[in-house]
Amino acid sequence: MKDTQKLRFDVLDGLRGFAMVLVFLNHIDSIPFVQSFPEKIQPYIQFFFSSGKIGISFFFILSGFLMGYLYKNPQPASFIKKRYARIFPPYLTMVVAMTLFRQYPELSLLLRILVIVTIALSVRIVWTHVVEKFKLGPKLITFFLFIQAVTFIWYGFFVMRMPAAWFAGLPFLLREGTITAANATLTLPLGDYLPLIDGVYWSLIPEVLFYLIYPFIFTPLVNKLHNGHRLLKTAFILSLFPFFLSLSIMFKHVRGLGMLFIEYFLYFCAGILISRLVHEKKPTIQLWAKSIFNPYLFFLLLLIAHITQSSYSGIQNTVIKLLWVIPFGVIVYFIIDETTSLHKFISHKFFTFIGTISFSMYIVHTSMVDGMHNVFRPKLPITNILFIVSTLIITIGVSYLLHIIVERLYFKFKEEKSKELKDVVKRPIYVPVIIFLGSIVLIFFTAYSSQFNFFSLQKKYDNVIPSSISILDEPYTFSFTAQDDNMGIILVHLTNAVGDALPKYAKKIDPNKHQRFQIRMKEVGTNEWYASQDTAPGEIGNSSSYPFGFPVIPDSKGKSYLVEMSMKDIDYSSKIIFNKDAYQMTTVHQIPKQTLLKNPVQLLSHLGDKFQTIWTNPEARLVALCVMPFFLLLFVLLYVS
Repeated sequence: MKDTQKLRFDVLDGLRGFAMVLVFLNHIDSIPFVQSFPEKIQPYIQFFFSSGKIGISFFFILSGFLMGYLYKNPQPASFIKKRYARIFPPYLTMVVAMTLFRQYPELSLLLRILVIVTIALSVRIVWTHVVEKFKLGPKLITFFLFIQAVTFIWYGFFVMRMPAAWFAGLPFLLREGTITAANATLTLPLGDYLPLIDGVYWSLIPEVLFYLIYPFIFTPLVNKLHNGHRLLKTAFILSLFPFFLSLSIMFKHVRGLGMLFIEYFLYFCAGILISRLVHEKKPTIQLWAKSIFNPYLFFLLLLIAHITQSSYSGIQNTVIKLLWVIPFGVIVYFIIDETTSLHKFISHKFFTFIGTISFSMYIVHTSMVDGMHNVFRPKLPITNILFIVSTLIITIGVSYLLHIIVERLYFKFKEEKSKELKDVVKRPIYVPVIIFLGSIVLIFFTAYSSQFNFFSLQKKYDNVIPSSISILDEPYTFSFTAQDDNMGIILVHLTNAVGDALPKYAKKIDPNKHQRFQIRMKEVGTNEWYASQDTAPGEIGNSSSYPFGFPVIPDSKGKSYLVEMSMKDIDYSSKIIFNKDAYQMTTVHQIPKQTLLKNPVQLLSHLGDKFQTIWTNPEARLVALCVMPFFLLLFVLLYVS
C-alpha cells in the first residue's frame, strides 16, 4: 500500500506540473510562432498558449484532493497555521519583489533574478536564525492573521468607502503601502479599484479562502454526508451545481467579489469527493476502458474544453465551467491507475519535477516573462521559439531556487509541528453553517439592493451610447442628466481587449510606456473637469460595473454631465470597449444616514424599496431559485443524517 500511495502522489505531482506548463504557456508571447502555421491550423496551435484557466481547474481539484486526503477532520487553528506556513513565506517573498518591479518595470532580467534571490535568502536567514531559533513560527503566523484582519478593516471598511479619486490623492507611501498590504494579505476582493501586483495571483485568493473555511464547513459537512443515505448524497452533490452558479452570478455584482471566481469552488468540492473515494477503494479501470485514458484523447478533451469555454461568455460560460468539473474529476480519479498510458505520460520526470516546484513557478513565472520582454520581443517564428524555450529554462531555474531557499522551510515546520494536527471526533457545525448561510443572504441582499452599501440607491440610464464603442486612438464622450441628488459613483460596462483585437498597424509595443485608461467628468457648460481617474487597462478585465468614483455632488439632480474616456500613452497593447448592450450605465447616490435613522417611517420605506428592487429583479429571482435546493438539502443533512 505504501508503494501505491507513492505512485498515486507521483502522478498527481505530474498532473500539477502539466497544469503549470499550461499556465506558463498562457502568459508567454507566442504570436509569431502561431502565425507561422497555416491559418486553418492556428486555432489548434493557439490552444496550447491559451489554456491557463484549464490548468487552474486542475490545480483546484488537486488542492481539494490534498485537503480531503491528508486532513479528513483537522483542528481548525492548527490546520490554518499549517496552510499559511505553506503558502505565505514564498508568496510574500514574491510580493516584495513584485512591488519593486511595479515601481521599476524596466528592471533588467538579471536584476529581477538578483532581487528575487536576495529577498529569498533574507527570508531564509530570518526564518532559520530568528523564527526557528526562538520558536516563533506559530506566533508569527498568528501575527500575520492579525495583519490580515487589520488590512481587512482598513481596506474593506474605510478605503472602499472613498472614491478612487480620493485614494489616488493619498501620499505615495500610504497609497502604495495599501496596495501592497491588500495584495500580501489577499484581501483584494473587498474592493474594486486596487490592482493586483501580478495578474495571476487571483487564484491564490479562492485558495486561501478555501483553507479558511475548510475545517469549519467542508469537513463537518462531508463527514455528515458520508453517513447519509445514498439518495441524499446524490441530491446534495447535484445541488452544488446550481448553488455555485447562483453564487457566481451574484458575486459579480458586489464590489471585487467577482475576483473570487466562486464557481471554481465546485472543483475544490470535486477534489474532496475524489479523495474520499480513493480512501475507500483504489481506482481501477476495466480493461476495455483503459484505451480511453491515453495522452491523445486527453489532449482532445482539453481542446474541446478550451473551445467550449472560449465560445461563450456570461452565465453560459459559467455553466460550461461547472459542467467540465465532471470529466476533469474523472481524469484526476482514474489517472491514479498506473496501468494506463495517460498515467505513464503524466508521471514523466519532467512533469513531476515541475509539479514539485509548481507553486514557486506559479508565483515567479510572469516576472520572468516580463523580464525577458525587456531583453527582446520575438518577431520571427525561430526567435519566438528561442524566446519560449529560454524563458521556460530561466523560469524553472529561478523557481527551483525559490523552492529550495524558501518553500522547503515549510516541510521543516511541518515536521516540528505535526503533533498539533489532531482528528476531532465531534465539533459544532451549526454556528459555522449559520454564519455561512447568513453571509450568503447578506451578499444576496447587497448584490440586488445596492452594490455599495445600505445607505445608497442606484439609477439606471438607457440609450447613453448607441452601441459598443472601442476606445483606442480617439477619446469618447457622452452626456447624461442625473436622476437624483448626492451622486458619487458612475458604473459602466468596460472590457479590456487584447491580441487579435488590435489594429493591424500596431507593429510594436514599447515596454517603456505605461498605458493608462482615463475617465473624467465635468458639468456640461463648464470648463473645469470635476474629477479624473486613471487605471491600467490590465486591471479592468471584463468589468460589468467598472466604478468611476468622485466626491459626492449634493445637488446633482437635473444637472447634465459630460463623461470622457480615453487611452493615455497609447502603445496598442490593449484597447477598452465601452459596452452598453449587456449592462446599463448606472449612477450611485448616497442617502444621508442621519436622515434615515432619525425618521423611522422613511427608513422603513427605504427598506421596502430595497426589497422591491430585489423582488422585481429577474436575475435575483433566478439566483434565489438556484440557491434553494442547496439550502433545503443542507437543513435535511444537518437534522436528519
